[in-house]
Amino acid sequence: MTRYFMRDTPLRQMEQQMMTPPNFKPRGHGLYHPGFRYMPKDVDCRYCMNFNRKHPCPLNQCICLEERIEAGALDLTEFLRDCFCSEMGPQLQKRLQDYLDHRSINFFLGDAHWKRWKHWRDRYYRMSDRNKAALFLLTAYEDIWRRVIWKFDSDGFDFQSVRLSGIQPELYSVYQAAKAIATGSRNITTADLASPELVTDEAFQLIICALILSKYGDVILNLERKTGDIKQ
Repeated sequence: MTRYFMRDTPLRQMEQQMMTPPNFKPRGHGLYHPGFRYMPKDVDCRYCMNFNRKHPCPLNQCICLEERIEAGALDLTEFLRDCFCSEMGPQLQKRLQDYLDHRSINFFLGDAHWKRWKHWRDRYYRMSDRNKAALFLLTAYEDIWRRVIWKFDSDGFDFQSVRLSGIQPELYSVYQAAKAIATGSRNITTADLASPELVTDEAFQLIICALILSKYGDVILNLERKTGDIKQ
């Protein structure tokens, strides 16, 4: 029996292509095409099977989020506006709009923050998205992290045993936001977030980024990698 059923027929080339291993590099001739990469035109919402002109799919139901990020079809600043502005009260909405109009958003404060978060995220890779977002906040500052570092595992954080005496006042909101995200409590409210006196601009940025991290998972960090801003 021959290898190809369609040998000596017009379908022989198609059969040969179907039997070729993925990413196979021909020997001596032909062209080699690496893995397929999405382009912005490939992930236009019009091509989604859930698309409806009268009721477009909100981002929190997007089934092609990872592909849209890979294609560079999403902008981090616009993504934040789309995700939160409609759900916020007027004061918090105004603060977010003002912040996005005058600053660029970065997830991580710097290389140390990125390395701490990545090391412990990889160590406890089974953590829920809520706990990954809390970890993101708790690894932002050394003063918070040294109090929490041995107080958690894959199942979550033991906030009851964490001692906050002597913590810098401006870091308190970051800790409370991490606790609220991880446990679903109301340790920090939208009114607190809207107040620059209670939540500094730097803490505000971290908390907003943590909220989208808890909502979409760490695939959302690829948005920052696409803009080359993941480290400062």
